[in-house]
Amino acid sequence: MIMDEKKLTEYIRYLVDKYLVERDDLVDLIMQDTDSTKYILSEISKYKKKDYDKEDTDLIKDISFFYL
Repeated sequence: MIMDEKKLTEYIRYLVDKYLVERDDLVDLIMQDTDSTKYILSEISKYKKKDYDKEDTDLIKDISFFYL
């Protein structure tokens, strides 16, 4: 499976909505610039309110493989 930019933005939006509160700025950022993926993932990691679910950990690994 190859992850295109559309899927990337969809996955980032999902992760931000699930793990952060009121960080729509990160969703806006990924929509404008997919090169911001590393920054956004680090923000989610730093400020998340709960531990990652197993399937989300796998998703983050996939994102990292294709975009970091």
